[in-house]
Amino acid sequence: MNKNEGSEIAKGDEKSEARATAELVEKTMADFLEAMRLRDELTVRIGRRTSQIIRVGAITVSLLSFAIMFLTASLNKDMAIMVDRMDEISVTMKSMNTSMTSVPAMSVSVGNMSRDVTEMTRQMHFLNGNVGVMGHDVNRMSAPMRMFPMP
Repeated sequence: MNKNEGSEIAKGDEKSEARATAELVEKTMADFLEAMRLRDELTVRIGRRTSQIIRVGAITVSLLSFAIMFLTASLNKDMAIMVDRMDEISVTMKSMNTSMTSVPAMSVSVGNMSRDVTEMTRQMHFLNGNVGVMGHDVNRMSAPMRMFPMP
């Protein structure tokens, strides 16, 4: 083997090694390009979902705001009616206040009635007990009659 042949073999090895390195770099770049493409697609999907969520949230907030405004307007209208009714009640209460001058006399009468009802309740309690005893006595008196057959 001479010196020329050895250098040609070394040059061939260098060329094949350079070719292998170039192919490796090309494959690595293709993989990197694919990874970047997938990342971009994922970013776009995330952006779309986020936009959709924000849109739905904004629409929901708008609908709730509309409902709150409607309820506030309704309450405002009803509040005016309530104020009018409260004014009417105030007038009626003033009228009742002037009519209540006879209340002290009624209070005494109600107190007497309450005392009388309490007494009646006590008497009814004793009467109820006495009727129960009478029922027992009637059952006892009728005991001899139960011996005879009744048609």
